[in-house]
Amino acid sequence: MNGKNVIEKDVQDLLISSTTILLEALKQLEETRERILICVDQDQRLLGVISDGDVRRALIQGAELNDPIDRWMQKDPVFVNDQCKVEEVMRFVSDRIRVVPIVNEQHRVVKYHSFKEKKGLTDSQLETVAVVGMGYVGLTLAVSLVDVGFKVIGFDVNKTLLESLNRSEAPFYEKGLQKYLDLFAGRNLTFTNVLPEHQADVYMIAVGTPVDKTTKKPNLDHLLAAAASVGQSLKTGDLVVLRSTVPVGCTRKNVIPILEAKSGLSAGKDFYVAFAPERTIEGKALQELRVNPQIIGGYESKAAELAARLFNYITKSVINVGSLEAAEICKLIDNSYRDHKFAFVNQLAGLCEQMDLDLNQLIEALNHGYSRNFIPRPSPGVGGPCLSKDPYILMNVFEEYGIDPVVIKSARAVNESGPEGVYKTLNRLLKKIDKKIETARLFLIGFAFKGFPETSDTRDSTSVAFLNMLPNKSNVKGFDPVLSSGEIKNLGIQPVSSFAEGFKQADAVVILNNHPSYQDINIFQLCPTMRTPAAFIDTWHIFDPLDIKRIKGIVYGGIGNV
Repeated sequence: MNGKNVIEKDVQDLLISSTTILLEALKQLEETRERILICVDQDQRLLGVISDGDVRRALIQGAELNDPIDRWMQKDPVFVNDQCKVEEVMRFVSDRIRVVPIVNEQHRVVKYHSFKEKKGLTDSQLETVAVVGMGYVGLTLAVSLVDVGFKVIGFDVNKTLLESLNRSEAPFYEKGLQKYLDLFAGRNLTFTNVLPEHQADVYMIAVGTPVDKTTKKPNLDHLLAAAASVGQSLKTGDLVVLRSTVPVGCTRKNVIPILEAKSGLSAGKDFYVAFAPERTIEGKALQELRVNPQIIGGYESKAAELAARLFNYITKSVINVGSLEAAEICKLIDNSYRDHKFAFVNQLAGLCEQMDLDLNQLIEALNHGYSRNFIPRPSPGVGGPCLSKDPYILMNVFEEYGIDPVVIKSARAVNESGPEGVYKTLNRLLKKIDKKIETARLFLIGFAFKGFPETSDTRDSTSVAFLNMLPNKSNVKGFDPVLSSGEIKNLGIQPVSSFAEGFKQADAVVILNNHPSYQDINIFQLCPTMRTPAAFIDTWHIFDPLDIKRIKGIVYGGIGNV
């Protein structure tokens, strides 16, 4: 479809002159696979369409077989020009509109798309799904798929992880996950480090694409290795869905060539490729997989339709954004926007502290009864495996096109400075009470990258970043409501089993994430057990600052207030 006067071969069988008689139209309709003809003039300009039903109605109404078809054709058919993408054309195709002609700038018919292309999707059997990568994204997707009736093969190269999964042991905390493993592991959900050849109908790639700490470029090694494994297992008719966050264009330029090379098959002809970004938050992933709209994009229309059909088993809302690249950038926009929103507030926090204003109170006032505002509270930075990574991937895309991503870059810098700000506050307060950060007894609360929804994930946690700034970890005790004592010990500090144990004789207590259980801490009972004078830093505004300031011997620190 390039605007030239070229008539594609597959449309010729459907073209018929408007002066042709009904008898000849019947004969041509019998031969064509679409049961509808596109009526044109002598220059092949579109005039209308006629179906076998139109011919039958004409004969019932008294027409003769040698009458021309122009009286009985539909003279106002749905058509589109040749600038339209296939997925755009398919929006018009239905059981009622079975053929949509494609015309060039001279209104000549050059191609068509039909309902049979859409209907043919139902011939594809999607019964067995192989999910490649059993991390937070892959495992939650796997159990969700098996829960709606699919047979699922979970693939990962980490043998220790697979041993845990084969014992039905959840490798991380995610609400509801253990229940699903108990129900399905070893039954319709199996785990392996060898991807079985030709046994799956769908391959979902959900491996990590971490950003290099030095270059800030995404490392695609795991993704490309996964593509090679999938390519060796592909058979004709299979669907491959990428779930991993990637640079825009990666699926088309990097992944598909590997799939084709390893399988000997052609994308769009022998197998199908779609991109469907993960859009859940840790702690509510299983719930959000069922309710969040799923964005998809395809290598071509059939891939997108197959992916939509697959995800419709899980969620009622699937949004086809068209191309692979459109779906790829959607994930990057999602997380970079959120990173920017948090950075805006976090930068305001420093200003309000200098001006002796309480930003938390101001935000509460600004949001109250004003539906256009949903300003978040300030925080000790923004971490986690997505928001700390995806903006860098989007920055790289901007730079490929010669555009300086100044806003995204600045937002990430603000959010990465959060732990340093907490460190400076702690150091300042300790000096105020004549204590040194090198020798002070510290009790840190909350090491997962977020407390709500609760998770055990400490990847790129701002709490861990803050911990690693401390000059002496031997004086640090820690507690997290979700992490085990062993996980806290692995951070290089002493775990405690309760808030009371941590507060006792501490020189400073620092709350570092927002787990709801902190609201149950009896500060009036526990703060006096500290080695006063002592510091209490509440980076998430869990407590009213005035309550802390009323406790004898305690100095208060927060974010966005003084």
